[in-house]
Amino acid sequence: MQGLHAHIDKLLSTIICDDQVSGLEFQTKDGQWIKFSLSPNSFVFIVGDPLMAWSNGRMHPVNHRVMMCGENERYTLGAFAVPVEGTIIKASKELVDEEHPQILKDFDYMEFSDFSYSAEGRVIDSAKQVFVFAGLST
Repeated sequence: MQGLHAHIDKLLSTIICDDQVSGLEFQTKDGQWIKFSLSPNSFVFIVGDPLMAWSNGRMHPVNHRVMMCGENERYTLGAFAVPVEGTIIKASKELVDEEHPQILKDFDYMEFSDFSYSAEGRVIDSAKQVFVFAGLST
């Protein structure tokens, strides 16, 4: 049973701690889903689209979901980093050079968030939303 649909985070980042009841899954580059189990007293740090944009693609968001099975309840504690209204997401100038050209235009975080959850944005694959919203034309 699906607990949370597959998605790329639209927040800057997420830190997750759970209660050892597995359910978190990550999608590999070849499309396979792998179950992820945290060891006790561990956390998972998940990169969101804005952090990927700020790092100019050096940090990678990962498609993830929660799948539930069995009779046990699952509890998760999440800490979310959300930019304040008016924040412009732009690649750090130290991370843009000839070898690593800028991959996205600078963008207003709240406008991106609004787009991601709009009727227009929801029909776009979660992994492609930021590139549709702020992609550089070639």
